[in-house]
Amino acid sequence: MRRVGWLVALLLTVSLSAHALSWAYAFVVLDGRVYEVMNVAVLEADLGEVVGEVKTMADDMDGSYYGDASNMYPIGTTYRSVKGEAVEDVLAVADESGWKRAEYRNDAPFSMRDHLDKVAYAAVGIGVALFILIRVRKRE
Repeated sequence: MRRVGWLVALLLTVSLSAHALSWAYAFVVLDGRVYEVMNVAVLEADLGEVVGEVKTMADDMDGSYYGDASNMYPIGTTYRSVKGEAVEDVLAVADESGWKRAEYRNDAPFSMRDHLDKVAYAAVGIGVALFILIRVRKRE
């Protein structure tokens, strides 16, 4: 019984705290490019066509993200081009107060999740090729 008491006391003293990241700035990702969302409004007259949207959220615990992601904006938030600016350099991001300017900062880190569809198609293609090869060899 005394061992159980010490074990319970030990378990109660162990801290099981969760740590979350504090992001340096709001960002969105489009086609592998990270854009920092600035606190600069974009006028409706300067908006171009829709070029994308947030499809995944960045992980607040480890900082990982993939695809067209954001750390602050919810899934479905729209990106539009800005007239007179290249999409590779500047985006407009929908915000509850209007549209905000987002400027390119760096390329997103490589993630295999961005390429799973290609890997899956390659695996199916190799499987079909092997199946056909085996069937042809059995007939000979």
